[in-house]
Amino acid sequence: MLDVFEALNWLNAIDHSSHINAEIRRLINGAAEFGQDDSKVRVILERLRSCAYSPCDPREKAEILLYCATIGYWRGWHSRAANDAREAVLCYEDDVHRQAVALWILGITQWEVHENHDAYRNWADAREMSRQREPFFQHFPIEKSWYRNRIRQMEVKSAARPEESWTWLNYFERSSLRAPTQQLVECVQQKIRERAYPTVYALMQDLQEATRRCEEIHERAEIYLEFGLALYQLGNIHYAIELLRKSVLYFNPGIGSYHKQVVARCMLGALEWMQQSFDDQAVKDWGRCIDEFENLRGWADRDHLQEKEEWYAQHRDILRAALLEKHKQSPGPSDPAPDTTERSGSTPPPSPPDDQPKNLYHELLMKVRWDRAVADRLIEFERKKAPSAGRHEWIKRAIERWDRDNQ
Repeated sequence: MLDVFEALNWLNAIDHSSHINAEIRRLINGAAEFGQDDSKVRVILERLRSCAYSPCDPREKAEILLYCATIGYWRGWHSRAANDAREAVLCYEDDVHRQAVALWILGITQWEVHENHDAYRNWADAREMSRQREPFFQHFPIEKSWYRNRIRQMEVKSAARPEESWTWLNYFERSSLRAPTQQLVECVQQKIRERAYPTVYALMQDLQEATRRCEEIHERAEIYLEFGLALYQLGNIHYAIELLRKSVLYFNPGIGSYHKQVVARCMLGALEWMQQSFDDQAVKDWGRCIDEFENLRGWADRDHLQEKEEWYAQHRDILRAALLEKHKQSPGPSDPAPDTTERSGSTPPPSPPDDQPKNLYHELLMKVRWDRAVADRLIEFERKKAPSAGRHEWIKRAIERWDRDNQ
């Protein structure tokens, strides 16, 4: 998902107008200077929250709380960060742009406390709100381009989440589930949202009941897909991958490409990317999906179905961009291997493969007071001086140069 500090940088990107004063900025910079486990950070965050909840402009309150959320998220205090972001969303009810940014940040924090359903819903809302804003800037090409680029970033990042491809499944056809099975699946979804499953075994009992009720092969395929998604949200990714593979198998139409099978394979690939041992298979599955989306696009074009043709072209390109991004993130021979711990209980999700460069970039952002443009210019300066050094080294040199120049 998008880096939380990058998302915060979007907040004032259109009107370039921050609503926090110099004293608040001093506190924010102070929180960023201490070590990750330093109790002083908690004290500073409480002072910031006190400032936010004192009588002030709602946008000032919201901006302070979003800084609290991002710093708290970075420190690993995800639950409190989610509370701060949630309150910021409410404060921005009259500011669509900033509310969309706050929703995106809220989704990032919710993901870390395993509120997958709410996180994805907030990301989807943020994306839709940004789409609605874009037409207002028809005569302002810079702002219009900014929204278009951010929307594409959101689309590409979302494609890596199984919840996104799940929304594609019945886009052109009705669900394959009959009413009794649909009711059971909806009950399962509600239990997942409420964390009402005490064990995976209880979920498997519901799966057996659902497969016992099904009458045709595509219904069975959709059952496996729904329960695979549920298992993943419970933290059992390996078993979820097994069910998604069954879903892909049972969606097989016998000849050619079939929309629901391609979507099931997209979801399977998204799960496989979450386990490093399945990276090679994820590449194959997403690569095949890209080819099959192109086949479906060609058939829609042949049949003069413009809506379908455009949908398949758009999602082919999104998946291709997502695959390219995954390739960039994959560790090379000399890079540290990412943590592949499954999400279960309170265990955090795997760190991104580029965790060390990202932490350095965060350090640089803190030094330049979260001004991403300044940070990027410093990195570009070092790149020009040492083109072959690599991004990690450029960031490291930029930090060292900043420290020397500001002694």
